[in-house]
Amino acid sequence: MTYNQLGFAFTGLRTISFAKIDAAHKKTGEINLITGLSFGLDIDDHTVTCTTEFSFEKKKDQPFLILKVQGLFEIDKNDFMNKMKQDDGSYLVTQGLATHFAVLTVGSARGILHAKTEGTVYNQYLLPTIDIKVMVQDDIILNNK
Repeated sequence: MTYNQLGFAFTGLRTISFAKIDAAHKKTGEINLITGLSFGLDIDDHTVTCTTEFSFEKKKDQPFLILKVQGLFEIDKNDFMNKMKQDDGSYLVTQGLATHFAVLTVGSARGILHAKTEGTVYNQYLLPTIDIKVMVQDDIILNNK
C-alpha cells in the first residue's frame, strides 16, 4: 500500500453532530443506513480531514439517529508540500491514503456511536462493516478554494 510513503499522524477526532430523534424512531420496520464520506484540507496546519456521516432511518427522509464525525490527519510538512501539493496548486490524497483515513474515521465513529447510545434503546443500532474501497475508488484531489 502506498499510504506508508507519507508521514502522518491521527491528531484529532471531532463529533460534529449527534442526534437521537425519538419521534422518528419506530420499533418495527426495515432500517436504512445512509452514509456519507468527504475530505477537506487545512493548508496552514498541513492537515487532511475525513468526515463520515451516518443517518439511520425507518421511514424515508425521517432519520431517528444521526452521527457525523471528523478525523484530523496531520501530514508531515515536507511530505505535504513536496508529495501532496501538485503543480496546479491542488493537493493529492492517494486512494490508498484516503481509504486508510476513512477506515480510521469510520472505526472511531463506530465507537462514538456506541458510547453515546449505551444504556438506551438506540444502542442496538450498530454501524455495520463498510467496504471503504467501494466508497473511495479514486485518488482525492483537494483545492484550496
